[in-house]
Amino acid sequence: MSSAADKPVGVAGLGLLGSAIARRLLAGGLEVIGLDLDPGRCVELGIEPAGSPGELAAKVGSVVLCLPGSCEVEEVCGSLLEARDRGVELVVDCTTGDPLRSEAVAARLAAAGIAFVEAAVSGSSRLFERGEAALLVGASGEALGRATGLLDVLSPVVFHLGEVGAGSRMKLVSNLVVGLNRLVLAEAVSLAEKAGVSPAHLLEVLRSGPGHSRALELKGRKMVEGDYDPEARLAQHFKDVELILELGRGVDAQLPLSRLHRELLERGIAEGLGELDNSSIVEVLRKGPGTQESKDA
Repeated sequence: MSSAADKPVGVAGLGLLGSAIARRLLAGGLEVIGLDLDPGRCVELGIEPAGSPGELAAKVGSVVLCLPGSCEVEEVCGSLLEARDRGVELVVDCTTGDPLRSEAVAARLAAAGIAFVEAAVSGSSRLFERGEAALLVGASGEALGRATGLLDVLSPVVFHLGEVGAGSRMKLVSNLVVGLNRLVLAEAVSLAEKAGVSPAHLLEVLRSGPGHSRALELKGRKMVEGDYDPEARLAQHFKDVELILELGRGVDAQLPLSRLHRELLERGIAEGLGELDNSSIVEVLRKGPGTQESKDA
């Protein structure tokens, strides 16, 4: 890595995943400075807070972004560029965002001599903290060279998929599979309950046969027990499905299952499930569609 390796690492966005990122960096022996709308999150992590992107830019050599979406990434990166005392040489973006907007941000930063690496995370905050989540990386060869040391601390599994944009596209395609696996499991749990089949026994049966999946291991117990302590929030996946559908429209891909998934997630948010774990989608199915069409039927 470059001289940025001798400076603290900034983490902008300390939600579930951002906090897990900060903890992995700390566990890797790096000094971390945090930036979040809630300064209390820095206190909880035991790290120094920065009051603004400009203040962060003056203290760190690299910044890891884990923000709600592309708008926030553009805003923070714009502020980093405008910082008077900027020492940032590298930005690693773990946000799930719009691939085209990531490409534009990367170009702006590159023009100012700042390497930009897209490092979308495949896995929940808990998996990430345990070193069991993969990084889906899009970056130029030069930028990847600057970031290798930092990426190795963040995750033992790194896929370099091409230039900036490739990581985001792979994240959206893989999230389609992950989300629909979770939805199918939720539908099965709901059907089992209504049909008088033991949901706990259902999980055992699925584990022993071709219905076994990672979604079952990660979300099955949570669905059966109603444990929705968030590892990844339902509202977050709704945002991801919106991006999946946008990607589909851009390449003329028909995504009927994702369109249905979007409707169910939107209903879950309307029912107050948005800040709960994404396994709470089962509650939407437990309650039934609740639409005028179903009532008329």
